[in-house]
Amino acid sequence: MSSTIIDETVILRYLLDDDEVPSPRAAKVIATRTARVYPEIITRVVVTLRDVYKVPRVEIAAAMKRLLDDVMVDEPTVVALAVKLFGKTHMDFTDCLLAARTAIYNDDVVSFGKPIIQGMIDYRRKRQTAADARSRSTDSTIDKLRHQSRH
Repeated sequence: MSSTIIDETVILRYLLDDDEVPSPRAAKVIATRTARVYPEIITRVVVTLRDVYKVPRVEIAAAMKRLLDDVMVDEPTVVALAVKLFGKTHMDFTDCLLAARTAIYNDDVVSFGKPIIQGMIDYRRKRQTAADARSRSTDSTIDKLRHQSRH
């Protein structure tokens, strides 16, 4: 099945339902379930809703979550986590995407001047270090049990 790539103008008309010609056309395209959206387009929509239309973050996150049910998106897990982070933090959506990718792909990130992202990265590293320690402890326990069973 082929897809139809849509941009922020289509999504905004769909979400805002504020123009009698483009809004129904946007709804029709999205209703086909073949509409594809790239993460950078989601970013534009979020920024426009926040800065131009003054929609509260929680409402934007809820609208984006509903939109993700109706369209195909590249990196759906990343975008869904970014939407969730956006609704619960004060980070820009771009930073939410970065944090989501960091969490999901376990990549290292270097950032200057973005303490919240660095804090999330540090938290992930601490969790990984703790998981590694538990794994070593479990391995040690298994080795001890094996040694005891031989004697």
